[in-house]
Amino acid sequence: MEKLDKWADDMKIALELDLKKLDIDIKTAKTNAKKILNLDEKLKAQKLIKDMEKKRNEMRKKLFESQDQMEEKKEKLIDQVEAQLKQNATLTPLFTIRWKVI
Repeated sequence: MEKLDKWADDMKIALELDLKKLDIDIKTAKTNAKKILNLDEKLKAQKLIKDMEKKRNEMRKKLFESQDQMEEKKEKLIDQVEAQLKQNATLTPLFTIRWKVI
């Protein structure tokens, strides 16, 4: 469980850092787009911003899906351990050996 938790945390942190970087890039692109005077270039900049925002939304979705997958893996692991704890050992004789000392 500990390894799974650490892996999930590492994955979450990496995705969150990527999201923060993308947020900064979007903010910078918006600031730069406001300074553009040429309408054609301004439209191109807005399209770029929309693409970046779409990518950000997909990354957020991926983050939430990854967290859900980690929770599912944890639940499965807990269920497996619980099932192993509930197992009962039974003794069933398969065959009998008899011998006689003469």
